[in-house]
Amino acid sequence: MNADRLEGLWRQAKGLALQVWGRATGNRALVMRGKAAAFSGAAQASFGRAMGAGRLLGLRRRLGV
Repeated sequence: MNADRLEGLWRQAKGLALQVWGRATGNRALVMRGKAAAFSGAAQASFGRAMGAGRLLGLRRRLGV
């Protein structure tokens, strides 16, 4: 588990909370912000998983990351 995966999971949880709060208050803009945060969190978590797999294969040095 690396920092990108943790940050991605945090953003997904935050996005879900924003969506729930937006639906409870009837605020569509808040629901959309929550969906965007959840989507960006999923993308970041996916990147973290890919970097973790790349580290196992020794690609980190080749990618310059």
